Amino acid sequence: MISNPAESTIDSAGGETQTDLNIATVGSFPKPKNGYVLPTGSAEHLRLDLQHEAPKLVQVALSPTESHQRYILDVGTGSGRWAVEMSENFPNAKVLGIDTHLPSVLGDPSRPVPSNCSFKIADANCDMNNLDSMFDIIHQRCVEPGINDTDLFFYESARILRPGGVLLSVGANPQLIDTKGRILPIQKPGDVGYSHYQHMLGYLLEIHLKKGPFRIRHAFWKSMLESNPNYNQVKIEQVLVPLGPWPGMGETERKLAETMQQNLLRLWPTFKAILERDGGFSEEFVHNLSEGGLNELREVPPPVRSYSKWVFTMAVRNENPWTAQKEPWQEPPGFDMFDYFVRPLPKE
Repeated sequence: MISNPAESTIDSAGGETQTDLNIATVGSFPKPKNGYVLPTGSAEHLRLDLQHEAPKLVQVALSPTESHQRYILDVGTGSGRWAVEMSENFPNAKVLGIDTHLPSVLGDPSRPVPSNCSFKIADANCDMNNLDSMFDIIHQRCVEPGINDTDLFFYESARILRPGGVLLSVGANPQLIDTKGRILPIQKPGDVGYSHYQHMLGYLLEIHLKKGPFRIRHAFWKSMLESNPNYNQVKIEQVLVPLGPWPGMGETERKLAETMQQNLLRLWPTFKAILERDGGFSEEFVHNLSEGGLNELREVPPPVRSYSKWVFTMAVRNENPWTAQKEPWQEPPGFDMFDYFVRPLPKE
């Protein structure tokens, strides 16, 4: 990781500052395996070496013990590969992956699922109270848009975490961000600096907002967890990842940029399908916008020589009896979501 190890702080609105960021190199994200959409790898969050403490705490939490079975919960397991790899890395532990659909790894005959790994259809919004195990690790990666109340999710996770257990959370904002963590505004088509990519992601944010309350709260994870009486040792790392390779990059940064580029190219058809289904635009408009963004991802011209932001958070369940959420989390005074996400173009 490029040396820029400023710790995250809290701004006046209660969110993470936009300036205390690390620019990642290839060492931060192992090369993803097939089936992953976002930068991952074998226990990818653990390997980020969050403040050099997460791997150590995870090893302690999963060390063999005669008193009880070790359990790992993967929330929003997706393809299921993270759960499978954790079950292989920690054969003494039992791993459960939950999601609203069964993972594709179950249909992969080339890689049998280990006997200490299982999957269950469950919704993190309403089924956490049906999980009867006490877990040593709870992991969620990039499922925040599907979680209605992140603060409540943190409380419910603490209820089923064993004292000393570790909560690992990963969030991402794929919109274009500069080296200081500032969102690049959407320019009008034809203006200098216009980006189809950023324009399309702005529309996707609008679709997200139309479908319910704003759920992407990773800017406030640190303050949520530090105010939660069930946790201690809260750590957060914000990492900027290049959207793709451009001239002047070193070899390691270029490798990471190429990995991120390929992941976004795989994800792009999903973005297009969402816009076609829920955007209310003509087929021609969506096609032209999507093709423009696709070309930008492939060629990485100056308007998109920027970064996406990744947030990695760790918290440890303390020894105190579990405390339930007393009242819903409230946005801090002065909160403006467009301090953290791109502001759509005005309607003409």
